[in-house]
Amino acid sequence: MPELPEVQTIVNDLRPLLVNKFIIQIVTTDNRLSNLVSTKNQTLINNQKIVDLFRRAKNLVIQLANNYYLVVHLKMTGQLIWLGNGQWLAGGHPTKDLTTNFQPEWPNKSTRAIIKLSDNSQLFFNDIRKFGWLKLMSTQEWINYQESLGIEPLDGHFSLIKLQSILAKRPKSRLKPLLLDQHYLVGLGNIYVDESLFAARLKPDRLAGSLKTSEIKKLQQSIISILTQAVAKRGTSFSDYRDGRGQRGNFSQQLQVYGRSQQKCLICGQPITKIKLAGRGTHFCSNCQK
Repeated sequence: MPELPEVQTIVNDLRPLLVNKFIIQIVTTDNRLSNLVSTKNQTLINNQKIVDLFRRAKNLVIQLANNYYLVVHLKMTGQLIWLGNGQWLAGGHPTKDLTTNFQPEWPNKSTRAIIKLSDNSQLFFNDIRKFGWLKLMSTQEWINYQESLGIEPLDGHFSLIKLQSILAKRPKSRLKPLLLDQHYLVGLGNIYVDESLFAARLKPDRLAGSLKTSEIKKLQQSIISILTQAVAKRGTSFSDYRDGRGQRGNFSQQLQVYGRSQQKCLICGQPITKIKLAGRGTHFCSNCQK
């Protein structure tokens, strides 16, 4: 599933192609999205100007001039693909469309919705396994949805005090499951939690309440640093992500522990350990992390 850096990369690439365009029509090919093309929602979407495209947590949000929001969550296999003037730009789950040089054809069997724009370009929401979603929200619905989400780690408000508060709410929780919980801190998934904990030299199964102030400060700084670097490198690719150019994210070349089970730790030379923690594959160095 794309995490904060991957979603932010797609947003950065698509924003200049979408903002200030008008939505002429939205078409769905999946009954689960049929509400988008109801008579009521068509009047709220069609002929509306796109005034912004931004990320909140792991969501891509298209803001309309009438203060309604088209909110997209790509989940495991979602894609957003812009097509116009014989060119395309896409991001999300890799398929043959995104990983080869042949001329792609959209819509295809994975297409669930098509947003037709005023410059004759189109935005396709594809999702072969249909775990992702696309919803229209009013301002109040968007506010209500945001209330269920935690703090953004890169918005300048993620301070030592904020992280201390999060850890204090669940002192008996293991660090990794707590950092994955989007109700407290958003955007982090399996990759960046493992990498942040390694950078902070903390074991993923440490109890949240056991951390000293100095360790919490190091963790807060590590989360910000790892995510900032990953955004600059356009995310991380294994089997489940391509950026807006259809390319692999470059942060995969900087991973210290994730995906490196039994390989030598780049700091101490001991083999990287992989365990299951809260049902998730978890990588760490048992020597460097305490």
